[in-house]
Amino acid sequence: MRSGFYYLAAVFWLGSLAGGHAEQKPRIAALKLEPGERLKVDGLLDEEAWQRAPKGGGFRQYDPGRGTPATERTEFAIAYDLDHLYVAVWCYDSEPGGVMARSMVRDRMYTGSDFVYLFFDTYHDQRNGYVFAVNPTGAQSDALITNNTGRNFSWDGIWTSKAAITEEGWFVEMAVPFKTLSFDPEGTVWGFNMSRRIRRKNESVRWTGWKDEIKSHNAVEAGDITGLGGMRQGLGLELSPYAVGRYGSGGSEGDSLGGDVGANIRYRVTPSFSATLSYNTDFAETEVDQRVVNFSRFPLFFPEKRDFFLEDSGIYDFGPGMERKSRGPTFLPYFTRRIGLADGEIIPIQLASKLAGRLGDYDVGLTHARLAGSSGLDGQDVFAARVTKQVFAQSRVGVIATGGNPASSLDNYVGGLDFTYRTNEFLQDKILEANFYALGNYAEATGGGHGTDYAFGAQVSYPNDRWDGTLSYMEIGANFNPAMGYVQRTGVRTVSGLLRRKDRPGGSGWYRQLARGADFQVTSLTSGGLDSVRFGVVPFNIDFASTDELFLRISHDVDRPLEDFDIGNVTVPAANYSWTKARLEYETTSSRPVWGEFSVEAGQFYDGWRAKASAELEWNPNRHFRMKGTYQYNRVDLGGGEFDAHVGSLGVNWNLTPDLGWSSLVQYDSLSREVGFNSRIRWEYRPGSTIFLVLNQSLLAEDRGLGLERSDLTLKADATFRF
Repeated sequence: MRSGFYYLAAVFWLGSLAGGHAEQKPRIAALKLEPGERLKVDGLLDEEAWQRAPKGGGFRQYDPGRGTPATERTEFAIAYDLDHLYVAVWCYDSEPGGVMARSMVRDRMYTGSDFVYLFFDTYHDQRNGYVFAVNPTGAQSDALITNNTGRNFSWDGIWTSKAAITEEGWFVEMAVPFKTLSFDPEGTVWGFNMSRRIRRKNESVRWTGWKDEIKSHNAVEAGDITGLGGMRQGLGLELSPYAVGRYGSGGSEGDSLGGDVGANIRYRVTPSFSATLSYNTDFAETEVDQRVVNFSRFPLFFPEKRDFFLEDSGIYDFGPGMERKSRGPTFLPYFTRRIGLADGEIIPIQLASKLAGRLGDYDVGLTHARLAGSSGLDGQDVFAARVTKQVFAQSRVGVIATGGNPASSLDNYVGGLDFTYRTNEFLQDKILEANFYALGNYAEATGGGHGTDYAFGAQVSYPNDRWDGTLSYMEIGANFNPAMGYVQRTGVRTVSGLLRRKDRPGGSGWYRQLARGADFQVTSLTSGGLDSVRFGVVPFNIDFASTDELFLRISHDVDRPLEDFDIGNVTVPAANYSWTKARLEYETTSSRPVWGEFSVEAGQFYDGWRAKASAELEWNPNRHFRMKGTYQYNRVDLGGGEFDAHVGSLGVNWNLTPDLGWSSLVQYDSLSREVGFNSRIRWEYRPGSTIFLVLNQSLLAEDRGLGLERSDLTLKADATFRF
């Protein structure tokens, strides 16, 4: 086993050696401001410092062209003082009236808008970094990048940006406090890349690295910022207290009025490693989950949305990435929604602590939480730990461990290791990724005794421009039960693969890209026998010149459930089933004020048939207002009965500024007949400090109208102080 592992690693390494020499990357010198010199972040870029700062340029297209010159000029400059990194961007435009800016919502500023996207590799390790993006309204988006491919866009850093549309185009100015970043204080060079989206032309340009299969945050493709030094992070102490007041009415709980206080304290032990302590952790402002109806025999997956757990979450990434799994992951050894949530019930977190960051070549994460307990249980302690070490140029090896059971007093532990290999020099200039992982589980049993079981797998990916392929294997033991993880099904072996070909005609034709491909997934039982099969072909996936997209998929499924299960109000008996279906989907470009996605799907389904039609329509008349509606209709006719299922939502966003906005969302599904309403006002009165007013209501659709089941109004205020 060990010799096989080293053999595979040697094969991948030798393949990467065939790449030859990498191209020369561009460099830009950062301007160190004079003592007492200040820059006002207003987007005007009229300070003398920006006139003498070295300028970066030479942008080229990566979409639709590949390395062809940009049609509009872009320049940038970088400056810094003891406490801040400053960036100026000049997005010149021959048609300033055509600059598109339709969103002021944080992390949704890409929709229907021009934008600039900046990546900083603060350790110059060609693996990890930070993303900061701004559109012409000044709206922000930011993210943490891990190992080139892991992206955490739920992270919200503390920084300032302003944008201004002028007669020459639009300009951006931003200031990032060094207290927001982790970096090597002895380092003088950072990695850097930047891209710009010219929305009306559907053109994307980048400073360096013009292959469209890579992202602007792929650190290995970045250029360099030189001339840095002497930055400071202060004492490294961050205090974030909060106060919350609540009023609830209706339901079995009756009327209630109360409040609470809590705080997060973060101390940067080193410039790259921090400790966080959270007392009485509160998530009142967290966005609600999307309402869906389950048409399978497996549990649904809902992603984590709570900021405390999303920050530093990239450290815990284990095994193959989830980016390709459109249906969500099937297996996670550590799933943070197990902490503080159980079957829709909120379990108070009395105390939570985290250690996270980098120590030399190691990335380290440790999370502990003390839960109040639920369903008559005493308080529960749970933890997760993750350590990875950087090896080769872009690869890593790591271990993970979890302990505790949020839903039981029984012991439950998981331990495992993984190896991730990545190179962008395979066969000269191609990307190759490989993952190997293995886990063991110890679970104390009810009534005494315990059980142990395993999970392991591997995946090889070739995510490149013309050809894109993946092959993976995963095996999960029948008694593998990680109480802190997520497992869709156990006792299975799964082999899956994907092969896709993408062609581009070039020039100014009616389409930009034509993709075709096939995929498969075969799952068998470890006890013997076939469990399920899915095979699909995509005859065409056309990306038009307008960036509208038309997609057709035909698939054949086999399913052999061993037990009866319910879909809607119909019971599907255990038997052997097979069916074929087709799905046609059309998505319009967000460059238009009204845009959307429409699809129809029909075919056999178990011992009957199913037809589905869905629509998603969004209206962005200007930068301040957005309305989005979704609707899905399902007609299911099975041997045990038939039913219709309607699922819909309507959301409205209104932003006075990028820092002050109101959003509301109403959702409904006909099977539960429940209506959920969420309304939220968010005011970031200074960077990192916010006030939320949140209304959540649960209603039931009755013959005589809507009946209110529960209503909760929450006011929360928090502040961040840095020392």
